[in-house]
This record gives sequence, structure tokens and C-alpha cells, in this order.
Amino acid sequence: MSLPILHKVTLGAGKNTYYFKTSDAYQGIKTVVGIEKVADPTGTEEVVAVKELLRTGVLWRIGIRYKDSGGKRKSAHLLVANTKLAEIFGENAAGKLEDNNYQLGTTVKGKIDSIAGRRKASFS
Repeated sequence: MSLPILHKVTLGAGKNTYYFKTSDAYQGIKTVVGIEKVADPTGTEEVVAVKELLRTGVLWRIGIRYKDSGGKRKSAHLLVANTKLAEIFGENAAGKLEDNNYQLGTTVKGKIDSIAGRRKASFS
């Protein structure tokens, strides 16, 4: 199991920044999900529990299906910033998770095959 790494999610043009720890790696998909790894932690960041960010709606957990190196389909969950939900699930979905790598720590588990949920959801 990989050790949790410090990540951040920024909402509202940089006004609200939340720090949390997760072992999922978001390097290749950070623009799609709105979560990025903190490059140089200063040690003064206030780390908030992921459960609290999910409860308050800052982060959402979505289901994904991916194919491992053997071609077997598996499922997992990804965290997504609430500002990126419309890009992933909206009618004109600009954010595309499919065909990106799903990583746990530094280990690539496989390619994302599909996401759970409706593509034409309304967020108005």
C-alpha cells in the first residue's frame, strides 16, 4: 500500500484552498479532476480529512472502471473537485477521464475505461 501524499484542491479562483492526504496519484489527470499534488509542502498546511471534504461537498467521489495490464476490468473510486463535475458529467463534457492512467502512488494500475454516472447530468 502506498503512503498518503499531500494534495490540494483550490476553489473560487484561488480563494479557498484545502489540503488533504491520499495515496491516489492525480498527476496525469489533475486538470480534469481539479486536484494536484503539493510539490513543496512547507509543513504549515492545515490538512483536512477527506471524509470532511466529501461531507461538505468540496470533493466528490466517482466510480471508475479500468483495465489492468492483463486486460481484466476492475473498479475503483476517484476524488473530483466539485467545480469539475460539470466538465466530466455535463452535456458538453470537456473533461475526459477515459484513456488516462489510473495510478496508486507511483504504480500504474491500468487505463481508465469508463466512469460511473450519467454523461448528460444537469448542474444548474
